[in-house]
Amino acid sequence: MNRYFIGLICLFMVGSSYGHQQKTAVTSVKFNQRLQYIEVMHKFYLHDAEHAVKKLFDPSADILSSAETQQTFAEYVQRHFALKQDNGSSIPLTFVGIEIDGKYLWVYQEKPIPKKLTGLKISNGALHDLWPAQINLVNVEGKGKVKSVLFDSESSWLDVELAD
Repeated sequence: MNRYFIGLICLFMVGSSYGHQQKTAVTSVKFNQRLQYIEVMHKFYLHDAEHAVKKLFDPSADILSSAETQQTFAEYVQRHFALKQDNGSSIPLTFVGIEIDGKYLWVYQEKPIPKKLTGLKISNGALHDLWPAQINLVNVEGKGKVKSVLFDSESSWLDVELAD
């Protein structure tokens, strides 16, 4: 078993035992074949997002009640996440929206699926500049088996092969 996944399993076991201790975020990259779109959904703990906006932008920032602060956080996430085709061509994503749902904050992006896409290069450095221990898990779904890559502060670009 991959050492990253063993670490991730331990991370979630510790997190569930002691409450929210570790800084983690999960991103889903879904290939929606019906709409022919790549749909990207970033899920952050609201608690982490609240602390992040105060440290990154303004000590008085209020992500719960300020649409401007929510937008600023969404722009930050977009600057720290990127997709490229396996040939290195950028896949510029379009911002769809941001949502607070219980203890999570979601940031949504999308893009039409490029033709003849056989692999992705993914970068996800959100919150690494703030917390070096931040872990960002990215799951890629809808093109064969679900593939997962794990980003720590040492990761920049990771590759995922896609099935037809």
